[in-house]
Amino acid sequence: MSTAVDATVFLLFVGAAVAVVLSGTAAEQPRTGNLAAEDAELLATSTATVEYSLSTRGLGTDHSAPTWVANGTARRQRSAHGTVAELLGDGAMRSAAVNGQSLSRSGIGFKRTLSATTQRRLQERRRLTAVRVRWRPYRDAPIGGTYHVGEQPPRDASVRAGSVTVPSGMDNVTAAALRAARSSGYDGVATVVARAVVDGLFPPERTRLALHGDYPADVLTAARYHRTANATGAAPLALGQSNVTTLNRKLTGALAELLEADMRTQFRSPTAAARATETHRVRVTVRTWSP
Repeated sequence: MSTAVDATVFLLFVGAAVAVVLSGTAAEQPRTGNLAAEDAELLATSTATVEYSLSTRGLGTDHSAPTWVANGTARRQRSAHGTVAELLGDGAMRSAAVNGQSLSRSGIGFKRTLSATTQRRLQERRRLTAVRVRWRPYRDAPIGGTYHVGEQPPRDASVRAGSVTVPSGMDNVTAAALRAARSSGYDGVATVVARAVVDGLFPPERTRLALHGDYPADVLTAARYHRTANATGAAPLALGQSNVTTLNRKLTGALAELLEADMRTQFRSPTAAARATETHRVRVTVRTWSP
């Protein structure tokens, strides 16, 4: 990115995983004759560059830049570089949703291009493959992101699977959640997780720059705030009258209520809920099969 605002938009709408060094990618299975594990390792170690455009669909009746913006099309052009697994992790974070309600549509171009890039890389291996990328702050949480590449294997196929994990760009809050479980129960755990998720989706300083930056950073960030508030049941946000700290606090409160109710149904104790947290990583699973 050539400017601070471009970098901000990249981090907000792609996620921080691309910026992580290769050592942040954890291969879960070594080379043991499992072709899917070998493909997963390939995605974790090979790099790619993805050229794409930020989607401004839904921001105006003609989906175009305001008349006062010079060369609005060029302003939407972006480039992302990293290991293929890291980029796939970004695809999952760009797909974040609450109970099926998408928080942003700006990543359409990124995910379309990344899908083609991933398929070309795996096709070189000359076997049928499918990739599922999933992020959840804990299992079956109401908020999360899932991204698929390729067709799903037939039900009667003999399938092999291999996985790697990549950073989500969010903090690892398991230790903090365990402390909160002892002191504040489910509510404490839910609040810790919600705060990590909201601050991960809307990093305070970068978000402030984006909200007050140039098109399309400002409108895309505002749209994402409004969509997140609507999906979590938060009160309408007054973006022009509140700072990012206040906005994030409101979203955190609303999301924490959702998570607490869900945790009470899923986990036998606050400690069990805390131990299940994995806000900090995205799982990339490759499956292979024969025709």
